Amino acid sequence: MTVPPVRYRAVAAVAFSTQRQVLWDLCYRMTGTVGDADMLLRDCFSTAAESPSVDRDGDRGSHLMRSAVMLSMAALRHRRRRHYVGCWLPSPVETGNAVSQALRPLSATAARYDTVESGSIAFLTALEALVPRERAVLVMCDAFGVDVQGAASTLGVTSAAARALLQNARRHMQRYDAASQPPTAHAQAQAAALLCDCLVNLQNYDAVRLERILAPDVRAMFDSGGEFVAPPRGIAGSGAVAKLLTKFASRTGPISFAFRMLNGLPAALGQCKERPRWANRFVIRIEAREDLASEVHVIMASAKLTAVRFDPI
Repeated sequence: MTVPPVRYRAVAAVAFSTQRQVLWDLCYRMTGTVGDADMLLRDCFSTAAESPSVDRDGDRGSHLMRSAVMLSMAALRHRRRRHYVGCWLPSPVETGNAVSQALRPLSATAARYDTVESGSIAFLTALEALVPRERAVLVMCDAFGVDVQGAASTLGVTSAAARALLQNARRHMQRYDAASQPPTAHAQAQAAALLCDCLVNLQNYDAVRLERILAPDVRAMFDSGGEFVAPPRGIAGSGAVAKLLTKFASRTGPISFAFRMLNGLPAALGQCKERPRWANRFVIRIEAREDLASEVHVIMASAKLTAVRFDPI
């Protein structure tokens, strides 16, 4: 392969360094996985370094965004062609004290979702219903504030086509918009209280008390990627979920928990002594609705936990 001139690499490196976090955030929202976002960020720089870049900063930024979007769509298509064992959930990332403002802009051209909400597990899960091009347009326009013309230019389609893709994507997201609560300070406090109650009941193996804090139509999903023992599909209903969670806790042995803010909401990092076929590290998180847990997620796949810091036990 011909090595690009040094000046191309230097120009690309400067542009890349100023947009590195934005590009990673874009790739993460496009794919929902930390591993893919990390890989795509490296590929994005390589693509930029191998192509002569124009001198204007705005054009360099557009070139990098186009590379990130195109690479992300290809990665998303590739992932969806592969068979994933069991339930699929996004990779969690630590977000510290970040809080969603949950303010919908009055302008139709402004981003609909702020940085915290667009990186939430609920939002990333809802994006899975979109085809790659719809996902790209919605992420660019409604999460990053790119106008429709800019999105069209990035994808190499007409403005009318980009507008149609955005309308379809927003239609698919209506259920999310109606049912999901952005990770505001109130939502974080509500989830923290429910999560604490959930963990106490789990550690006591008390399925009866656990069931009382679960919504009747609660759904539980275990993402092990086929690496550990886990239900092959989601489990619904408060009674069934409570029994399953207490069984999971009892099978893994005594569990120590630490708390982190992951994707805008509190989550529990569980650790226990390693046992064959059972995960010794995992994340438990919930989604709350009307003071009850409406969803419970247990993320166990090792590849999904690379961005989470576990304390030694």
